[in-house]
This record gives sequence, C-alpha cells and structure tokens, in this order.
Amino acid sequence: MSEATGVRRRGHAARWVYRLVLLGGLILLWRLNAPGHMSVDSILSLHEGHFRVRETWNPAIFPWLLGLADSVVPGAALAMGVSAAILFGTWALMGNLRPRVSWLAVVLALAAIALPQVLIYPAIVWKDVWFAEATIAGFVVLAFALKSPVPALRWGLLVVAAVLLAAAGLLRQNGLILAGAAAVVIAWAGSDRGWRRSILGALGWLGLVAACTLALAVVAQPQGSGKIDVAAGRGLRILQTYDVVGATALSPLPLSHIDRFDAKLDDAIRADAHRVYSPERVDKLDESTVLSKNLWRIPDAVIRAEWLDLIVQHPGLYLRVRAADFQQVFAPPIIDRCLPIHLGADGPPAAMADLKMARRWSNDDQRLYNYVTWFLDTPAYSHATYAGVALLVGLLLLRRRQPADLAMAGLMGGALAFAASFFVISIACDYRYLYLLDMAAVTGALYLGLDPVLSRPKERRRARR
Repeated sequence: MSEATGVRRRGHAARWVYRLVLLGGLILLWRLNAPGHMSVDSILSLHEGHFRVRETWNPAIFPWLLGLADSVVPGAALAMGVSAAILFGTWALMGNLRPRVSWLAVVLALAAIALPQVLIYPAIVWKDVWFAEATIAGFVVLAFALKSPVPALRWGLLVVAAVLLAAAGLLRQNGLILAGAAAVVIAWAGSDRGWRRSILGALGWLGLVAACTLALAVVAQPQGSGKIDVAAGRGLRILQTYDVVGATALSPLPLSHIDRFDAKLDDAIRADAHRVYSPERVDKLDESTVLSKNLWRIPDAVIRAEWLDLIVQHPGLYLRVRAADFQQVFAPPIIDRCLPIHLGADGPPAAMADLKMARRWSNDDQRLYNYVTWFLDTPAYSHATYAGVALLVGLLLLRRRQPADLAMAGLMGGALAFAASFFVISIACDYRYLYLLDMAAVTGALYLGLDPVLSRPKERRRARR
C-alpha cells in the first residue's frame, strides 16, 4: 500500500469518526434537553404560532415557524429537534468541503460538544439560536456552491443560501449584515473572471436575498399571509428612549423637544434617570413609576427628534452611553446578570394555561445548570474569546483562500461585524444576543481542524519537488 493510499484511508476514517462524534453529540443533546427549554419569549411566540395571532413585537417569522412545528407535534419539541439537527447536520456536511479530514477535527468536535453553547443552547427555543443556526447553514451551503464545478448545482445552492440568510435576517434584523458579508465573498470568489462581472453577480445574488426576505416577510406571519410586519419599529422606539434616558443620567440634557410636549415630563426624566438607567438592560426604566407611565406616551416623532439631537449635538455623550451598553453585552463584568442560560419552561401563566403547559424545572434541569456553572466566568463563556478565535480563523483561511475557505472566512467576518453592530443597538446584555459569534468561531475552528494545512495546492506541489 502506497503512502498516499494510507493517507487517504486515514482521512476517510477520520471523516466518519468526525460524523459519528457529531451524531453522538446530537443524541446526547436530545437526551439531556428534550422537550426543549422555553423562556417568556418562547412561550409568547409559541402562543402566537399556535393560535395564529400577533401579540408581541418579536420577529413574526419566529412564531410562524413555531406554529408550523406545533401543528405537527404540539409544543416545541419538534422545533427544538429540527433546530439542533440543522446545526449538527451542517457541521457534519462540512467534512465534504475538504479532500481530506484530519483527526484534529475529531478532537475539536469532542471539545465543542462539551461546551454549554453546543450541548444545551440549541435546545433553547430562542430566535437568537435559530438565527445563528440559519446563518451558519447559509454560509456552509455557500461554501459548497463556490466549490461546485457544476453551474446548475452551484446556482441551486446559491438560491438555498439566499433563502437561509433571508430567514436569518428576519429572525434578527441586523443579521442582514451577514448577507452583505456573503455577497462580498461571492464577488471575491468570482474575481478571476473579472471584478466587474463578479461584483454584478454578487449584487444580483444580494437582490435575490432581498426578494426572499420580502416574500418571507409577507408569508411568514403567524396570523396568516398579509402585509409586511412593522413590529420592528417598536424596537427602534425603545432603543431611542433608552439612549435619551441613558445620556440624561450621565449628563442632564435640555430635552427641549420633550419639554415642548410636556413641560413637567423633561424634569421628571432628569430627576429619575440616574436612578433607573442601567447599561445592563432597558427593563430597569420600569422601576420608575413616573417614567414607566409617561415615557411611552411621548409621540414617536418627539423621541426621534430628541435622539437625533443627542447624536448630532452631543456625539461624545452618545458614544459614552453606547460604549457602556456595548461593554455589558460583549464582555459583561457580572455574567450572571445577563441571562447566560435558560433551562426548563416558564412564561406568563395565562399563555401557558392556553397552551396547556405547566411550568417546568426538573432535577435534570438543575443538573444541567450546575454543569453550566463550571464554565461561567471562564474564557469558554466569553464572547471576547470567540471574537479572538473568529478573527484568527478568518485570517488563517484567507491565507489559503480556496473557494470554500472564502465562504468560511466570510462567516467569521460577518459574525464579527454583527457583534460590532450591537455598539449601536444594544438595549440588554443577554448572552444569547451574540450567540452567533460563539457558534461562528466554533464552526470556523471545526472547519480549519478538518484540514489544518494552510498552504494552497500549488504551494504544496512546489514544496514536494
């Protein structure tokens, strides 16, 4: 048997062991977490999907998908299972992106499965988890598209990638940043045919993502197809209010627009802002009876004008507020305050009664929570750690620059850009908001571990001469 044949056989064995490890991880995840963990957001979204109503300002596609799964198997167990299977299945398929598979990938897969973000998070019914999984699947499909020599297959895969990234963008509106990153990858990968042609092709694909997003925005409504959902506008109003109150807490502002609307309300905001504002989360504003009753009766146009004045006339103060908010979500000093995990099932009693669900916190949930505490306050539970991993993996893949490498490097860059966008939009420090960053880094590490040789094929041939 030649040395080359032996290498191929060892690579073939490693590929199958890598897949079996991931299958074992998926089975273990199901065994430990079924029928899934549900928080208030999960229960309310399932309520919307089950009864086909629109009650919250969460992305409409989330309750719509939950409702589809609930119509097949009541509850969220099917949705949780499909969600986890997409992540693990995507990682398993990555093994086909490389001509050989290293045993390092097996070791990295075992290490990844030990992480709570992998062993538990995919079983939490959260839109942030589904967003991360759809995004990762979209980029892996994109990698296969760029690698395929068959035009029809390549275009089919590009359509699938567009649908996945459109769905991801509807689950997290700032997630459309990832579609932009994917378009850059497509343009770069096709640059050998000329930059003009490749850029036009990338823009055409981005137009396809926009069309898919529009179509899903109309169809994916829990109450039935109809006009595009405008619930995201509520989120923007909350962000603007949070910034204005936060800036007033740090340095009392004139609040001239609010003063013209209600001469007493601007004084009330200045009096209470320092007490109730917290960069950890916007919910603390409700601790002021006066503000909770009056902030939301201010017209949107007034709040928007006050917010724009803050940005234009006091940019330094605005950046101070945003920096404090971003620190809490990216590197929270006290992670326990930022909902690092959710186990069991709990939500509004009325919604749970309608769904015929009982509050759940079992001994198994307690054991899982104890397991998570081993990781809290360690680098394994730090977005900063995964940002570093994503940056390193991206740079290493850009050195090799094969088509699939460009797609995976695009995932790293897109995840970093997505995380950076929270400098502008963060209103709470929940760990799940940057879950994509963690999973993108893990995905990149697994991909690099599949074939850690960084030289390109021509370079390797020259080295053997």
